[in-house]
Amino acid sequence: MNIQDLNIPTLQQDFAHVDSIIQAHTNAAIAKVNAEALQTYWEIGEYISQQIKNAAWGDHVVSELADYLKRQNPKRRGYGKRNLYNMVCFYETYSAKQITQVVKQLDINEFVQSQTAQIAPMENVQLPTAQLGKPSIP
Repeated sequence: MNIQDLNIPTLQQDFAHVDSIIQAHTNAAIAKVNAEALQTYWEIGEYISQQIKNAAWGDHVVSELADYLKRQNPKRRGYGKRNLYNMVCFYETYSAKQITQVVKQLDINEFVQSQTAQIAPMENVQLPTAQLGKPSIP
């Protein structure tokens, strides 16, 4: 049975309300995960940056760290050498204490998806011109 088949406006409203509760908490959870990811990247960038500035670490040590992290958890992704250096850049760009204090004070609802991430899957359709030059599949 489909919700449109019910023809009971109250029941449809109830279902929509439950759906909105699910969506609100899902969005809040995603925002919290994103905030924690930013904090993680910033702290890793801070640590590596300090090690490099103190001349304790060089490029080879950062490569070894990436390899170590991969061995510790092969399923964990995003902590390769290039991303570790991106975290250093992130930290060094936003290392002012004032910035990090402002970020910590932001309301979790202020973290939003980019406009392109909000496009529904059916709206994100490949243009026909993208198929030009590709062999057809029999």
